[in-house]
Amino acid sequence: MKKSISLKVASGLAAMSFVVMTAVPSAIAHVVEAVASVPAEQAGDREKLDGAIEAAIDDVVSHAIAFTPTVVSLLDAKVVGDRIYLFVLIADKDGEEAIRLLLTDRPRVPDPAPVPSETDASYRLYR
Repeated sequence: MKKSISLKVASGLAAMSFVVMTAVPSAIAHVVEAVASVPAEQAGDREKLDGAIEAAIDDVVSHAIAFTPTVVSLLDAKVVGDRIYLFVLIADKDGEEAIRLLLTDRPRVPDPAPVPSETDASYRLYR
């Protein structure tokens, strides 16, 4: 009887450790949002602009992070003065999974209703 109790306890502990091991990520997830910029004068030529953006993102990936990315995504770009600022999301394999889990659990926020302009007929009718 003593043997069967210890086997049951051992199998229960093994099952608990399996659950804990599968619930805890195996490695640290790396997710970085970086900002790079290119001269706005590059915007006049699509081919030059594409090359400048690619070079700026490659520079961030090779110099600003210390992990091997599996995702590199241009999130946004804004023109400020004479520069185009690029907002880049960089993640490794575990970071991809973290992003997926975070986005799945986040409730979707509806887009705000457009504000009618003063020249819009419906705006004039209900004003």
